[in-house]
Amino acid sequence: MEFEAFRESERMGWNARARGYDTATAGATLQSIPMLLHMARLRSGARLLDMGCGPGYLAGAAAALGGVCTGIDFAEDMVTEAQARFPGVTFHGGDAEALSFDDASFDIVASNIVLFHLANPEKAMAEAARVLRPGGVFVFSQWLGPDQSDLYRELQSVLREHADVTLGDAAPDAYALSEPATARAALEAAGFEAVESRVVHNILGAADEDFFDFFMRFGVRVPLIVQAQAPSVQTAIREAMNERMEAYRTARGIEVPMPSILYSGQKP
Repeated sequence: MEFEAFRESERMGWNARARGYDTATAGATLQSIPMLLHMARLRSGARLLDMGCGPGYLAGAAAALGGVCTGIDFAEDMVTEAQARFPGVTFHGGDAEALSFDDASFDIVASNIVLFHLANPEKAMAEAARVLRPGGVFVFSQWLGPDQSDLYRELQSVLREHADVTLGDAAPDAYALSEPATARAALEAAGFEAVESRVVHNILGAADEDFFDFFMRFGVRVPLIVQAQAPSVQTAIREAMNERMEAYRTARGIEVPMPSILYSGQKP
């Protein structure tokens, strides 16, 4: 498989973050879920697959609204956390690029801030199309890139100034699906029609602590690059990141815009 080292590093990284997801990542990613479920046209009794479920929040929210929900994730510790949080939902270990479900098993496939963590997002889209019934809906969210996100603009500037990004594992373009034209083309190639997109203005809130330490717990892709650098470079990145984030300090701590873009497509 292409990007196999990247894929395994992602899996290990999310396993390590499973128990701490609430204190870092969830504060931003959960902001996209209400609009995702709106775009999915969720109704009571709809069969929904949460693809890349993490600790299960999307599936749990859909189940609270009457959905019949299943979640899968390739990080085993995330599946354990999800099942403990939402015992009424079924969760499995699984690969979004090779789903273990029959054709036409679901009315909705939903994926929240997941596809750019995959080695081959297009395979995941094709799998979503396969397991959807005719007329079913696929929805997913993706962070916007540095051209529209304060957070990723600042991070990219710091990494460009201080890091050798080639030291990290080879990885697919993190922002390819941030471009509506690219995402639309990929969805249509997977067989979807009536593609729509909407932006959600997520805010990353960090309590009054070292922002660098917080962000190393928040995600996986940037930490993989940072951790590959020499100790002196990591120190320089820490200092530069913390300095830049001071511009976003409020009475509640650091609050920096990191909007997401959400897409939906319908299976004919």
